[in-house]
Amino acid sequence: MDPGDGPLLRFAGDLRALRERAGSPPYRQLALRAHCSAASLSVAAGGRRLPSLAVTIAYVQACGGDVPQWQRRWQLLAAELAAESALRRRAQDAGRAPYPGGVAFEAADTERFFGREALLDRLVGLLAERRLVVLTGPSGAGKSSLVRAGLLARLDASAGAGRAARRGAVAERDAQVGGGVPVALLTPGERPMEAYALALARLGQRAGEATGDPVLVVDQGEELWTRCRSGAERARFLTALAALAEGGPAGAPAGLPAGVPTRCRVVLVIRSDRSGPLFAEHPELAEAARPGVLTVGRPAPDELRRAITEPALRAGCTVEGALLAVLISTAAQQPGALPLLSAALLETWRRRSGNALTLAGFQATGGFEGALARTAEALFNGLDATDRVRARAVFLRLAGELLPGGEGASRGARALESGEAVIGALTAGGDDGARKPVGRAEFDDPGVPEVLERLVRARLVVVDRGTVELSHHALPQAWPRLRDWLAEDREVLAEHRRLTAAARSWSTADRDPELLYRGVRLDQLRRRVAAGELAPAGVERAFLAASARAAAADRRRTQLQNLAVAGFAAAGGALLALAGGNRIRRARRW
Repeated sequence: MDPGDGPLLRFAGDLRALRERAGSPPYRQLALRAHCSAASLSVAAGGRRLPSLAVTIAYVQACGGDVPQWQRRWQLLAAELAAESALRRRAQDAGRAPYPGGVAFEAADTERFFGREALLDRLVGLLAERRLVVLTGPSGAGKSSLVRAGLLARLDASAGAGRAARRGAVAERDAQVGGGVPVALLTPGERPMEAYALALARLGQRAGEATGDPVLVVDQGEELWTRCRSGAERARFLTALAALAEGGPAGAPAGLPAGVPTRCRVVLVIRSDRSGPLFAEHPELAEAARPGVLTVGRPAPDELRRAITEPALRAGCTVEGALLAVLISTAAQQPGALPLLSAALLETWRRRSGNALTLAGFQATGGFEGALARTAEALFNGLDATDRVRARAVFLRLAGELLPGGEGASRGARALESGEAVIGALTAGGDDGARKPVGRAEFDDPGVPEVLERLVRARLVVVDRGTVELSHHALPQAWPRLRDWLAEDREVLAEHRRLTAAARSWSTADRDPELLYRGVRLDQLRRRVAAGELAPAGVERAFLAASARAAAADRRRTQLQNLAVAGFAAAGGALLALAGGNRIRRARRW
């Protein structure tokens, strides 16, 4: 067998080479060491399919190999093989898979959308009472799925999944809703007013059949900041929405055909980190929306159970109890778990045993960690060189917050001093409740907000009101590339964590000048920043700038004091010389 025929065969060939270096023990003997069947170990080295991670680790341990190295290699190979087969599997799964994967549910997914019934009831009831509803929550909470697969179908119970139509560049979706009331769903994109005009035009086409107020749903309202570059156009869009809800003349742009509605019920879906800027920039809309704000949070365990089991039952499958327990307990603890849960379930369904989704099948995919590693590696490989540097800095900053300890950054920095304990500290500290999200202001360097948005869209990072955190605490352990960065940069990361802790303490203490850095510590940090080893952001930059100003002021005071002392010394010397001369003259007179 030629080990160069492909990555899987090379992997199997290296496993066989590892066994040879261990003395080529028979597989029966190897099985006793590995606590694994001889058949599984033989298949692992056969190269026909990727062995499970558990079997790979058992094989490597039995042969005395480097387990962390082989684990990282397995994860990278799993990501590569998954990417190669993704298109083929999507084609095979079209219309059959009970889970959509890591993307939002669409209108066509209504029959497999479960777990959010109570929240959907609240949304529909609020929309019946209010003309303007703002649906908000952190990224990955399921807002888009709720309106696309839930709200549209609930409004049109007779239409089932709804009828969808392509909208071209602005990516809108329309569906006919109950009683002949039209509804349009749009995303703002780069030109929100263009998307808005097209949505109203389509609503106008069915105005004669309407028996109630039309409904306009604006999904992903954060695109008004992340994609639209014109503040003026954003303001016009928000003004138009407020007017449309109230029936004002500004609700319908000029130039649209007759029959376009000038009064609709409006649902604006927006990430919670953008709801603050929304209300700050548009007080009129904020006032109108205040009684109609609905927040989407993490699903409860029972909601997770229904989201997992009901789609499987509809597809004629069952979910093993052990798998269900693992999925619920893990997903309930993570801030952005829903997309990751759906992606892991889809991969588990593809590895089902008969009609059963099993824990063994879930583990064979690499579990949540495997899904995270595949997603992160694919995204990173798609970035250009400059954005890779920015993404690396973002991941390192967020991973540092996962370290255990009551004070987060400061104790985490001390934990990093142990070098090899970096990954262990990250792994052990995932669930101790001490980690804190990072302030959004710490990601304001040029180009970083755009990279952050890509990480959010990939469901690797969760943003909430003013904060950013990793979507899953296992990412530093699961993603080999991030593990290597943490191991390589442990000294710099420790220094950065100390700087972060000092800067936050200074800010919390009303910028007390006594807390600023001075002397050798400040000089060392400034050299590292100048060399590009450290990339301070937000309050850290302000802290270093204030420290530099304080150090300069200290130097000026010292110089003035030295000059004063020198002046006093010179004056004293002159006086002494004068007094000595007087004594000599008096002595001569005598």
